[in-house]
Amino acid sequence: MTVRRSEIMKQVCSHLYGLVVVDNQARIIFVEENYAKMKGWKMEEIIGRYIKDVVPTSRLPAVLETGKPILGDIFYSEGKPLICNRVPLIKDGAIIGAMSFSVFEGVDKLLYSLEELRSQLSYYKEKLKKHSGIKYSLENIIGSSDAVVAMRSTILRAACVNSTVLIQGETGTGKELVAHALHQESRRSHYPFIKLNCAAIPHELIESELFGYDEGAFTGARRVGKKGKFELAEKGTLFLDEVSQLSLAAQAKLLRALQEKEIERVGGTGPIAVNIRIIAATNDDLEDQIKQGTFRSDLYYRLNVIPIKLVPLRERKTDILLLVEKFIDKYGDQAGLGKVTIAPEAMEIFMEYEWPGNIRELEHAVERAINLCNSNVLEPSHFGWLLPKIQKQGKLTAGRGIQEAKASIEREIILDALLSTQGNKKKAAELLGIARPLLYQKIRRLGIN
Repeated sequence: MTVRRSEIMKQVCSHLYGLVVVDNQARIIFVEENYAKMKGWKMEEIIGRYIKDVVPTSRLPAVLETGKPILGDIFYSEGKPLICNRVPLIKDGAIIGAMSFSVFEGVDKLLYSLEELRSQLSYYKEKLKKHSGIKYSLENIIGSSDAVVAMRSTILRAACVNSTVLIQGETGTGKELVAHALHQESRRSHYPFIKLNCAAIPHELIESELFGYDEGAFTGARRVGKKGKFELAEKGTLFLDEVSQLSLAAQAKLLRALQEKEIERVGGTGPIAVNIRIIAATNDDLEDQIKQGTFRSDLYYRLNVIPIKLVPLRERKTDILLLVEKFIDKYGDQAGLGKVTIAPEAMEIFMEYEWPGNIRELEHAVERAINLCNSNVLEPSHFGWLLPKIQKQGKLTAGRGIQEAKASIEREIILDALLSTQGNKKKAAELLGIARPLLYQKIRRLGIN
C-alpha cells in the first residue's frame, strides 16, 4: 500500500504540538494548522514573516545562531504539561533552518519521574552527607551577637576559596562545628570530610595516619598497605583538630605536603598528588608555641592564610539565652518532658557565670539540670552546683591575671570531672569532650596529682 507524503506528515504532526519551521533567515515557512488556529493566526499572513515579529519570545533565532538545540523547557497549555524543544535543521554541514515543537504524550509520566528523581537525589544527598562525616551546618551556629554574625560572614567568604583555614578558640567554643559548616558551604561539600584529632594519635603513628603506608612498611602493617587521611580526603576537606599537638617531625612533613600538594606514604617509592583543603584548629596560642620552639613558624604562616578566631562565651553572653533554649528543646524531648522553660532567676545564674568550658559546659549544665528536673520549669535549685563556682570565680579573679585565673578554673573543672568519674581518666576525658592524651597533658601542666 502506497502512503502519501501528506498523510505521513499529518500523522507526525498529530503527535506534536505547535510545530513551527523557519528557514536560515528565521522566516516562517511552516506552521502546524491546528496550532495556527489556536493562536488565531491566518496562514497567508504569517508565512514568510520573521519569527520574532509573530512570536517575540521565540528562541529559534538563538538556535540558528549557535547551531545548538534547546531542549526540555516545560510549560503548561490549557492545564496540560508540555515539553518544548527547538532543534536546528542541517544539510551538508550547513544550517538550513530550525524548528520548534512540543510533546504532550508521556509528559505527565516524565514529570512524575522527575519528581521521583528529585526525591531520590535528596535522599542520596543525605546519605552522602552522613557518609562523608558531616554532622553540622551553618544553621547549627547559634547566636545573634556581633561576634557570631561576623563569624558566619567569614565562613561564607572562606567557603568560596580553597585556601587553608586556621580556627583558634578556647575548648568548647565550637571549632569542629565551624569546620563542618565551612566544608558544607564550600564547593567540596559533595566530597569527603575527613577529620583527625592530632592529640589522640601517638607521635610514632601520626605519619602513617596522615600519609598512609605501603605493604611491608613496618611490622604489623597491612599486607596491602593503607591510605592515609590525605588520600581519603581527596577532593574534599581534611580537618586537623588540635594541630598544635603535632611533633616537629610531623609538622615538617605536613608543611611539605601543603607546599607541594603531594604526599609520600610510609615505605612508599614515589609521591602521590593530592587535591584537598586543609582546615586546622587549636585551643593553644601558636605564636607562643613558636617562641617556645614547639611549633614551626613556617607551618603556622602556611596554615594561617584565613584565620577564624572564636570568641569565648563569656564575651558574648547575649547568645546564652538562644543556646539554652536550643539545649532545653534537645534534652527536654529526650527526657520526655515536653515543652520545658527556664525561670528568669535561673537565667541570672547563667548570665553571672563565666563558662570557662564555653558552649560545651553550658550544654552539659542544661542536660544535667533536665535530668534532675521533675517538672517543666528549670529553677535555680536545678543549678545549685554552679553557685559555689560563681563565688569561687570571684575570689580567683580578684588580683590575678586572666591566664592565671583561667588555669585555676580549668584545674577545678578537671578535678570535678575526675571526682565524678572516680579518677577514671578515660571517662573524665569523655565527660570533658577532649582526647585522653590532651587530658594527660593538661593534668601534667596544671600539676594535678
